[in-house]
Amino acid sequence: MRAPKTYKVHVPVVIFQEGEYFVAYCPVLELSSYGQSENEAKRAFAEALKIFIKETEKKGTLEKILLDLGWTLKRKPFVQYQLPEFSPERVKALVRAKRVVKETVRMPFVFA
Repeated sequence: MRAPKTYKVHVPVVIFQEGEYFVAYCPVLELSSYGQSENEAKRAFAEALKIFIKETEKKGTLEKILLDLGWTLKRKPFVQYQLPEFSPERVKALVRAKRVVKETVRMPFVFA
């Protein structure tokens, strides 16, 4: 069976420390993970992101969740998701983030 066609989307991931743990939080997906180091938090987030995409696509809920989170669909030249506006400064201020990084997500193409 062939894997579905995908394209890359770079989503913001806010890294901050809460107590003794580091948290990796993606505001445009409302998804987070944590670890005892920044790298551990990033690795855990990458795994959580992979599971999120796989499971929501399998259940057929990915599009609804993305649209509920403010994502939009661009229909030309092909159908693809576009993430909502994101202000790194606002999120940094809210969580006193250490920094904001970008995580690459492979999103499935939507054939409508």
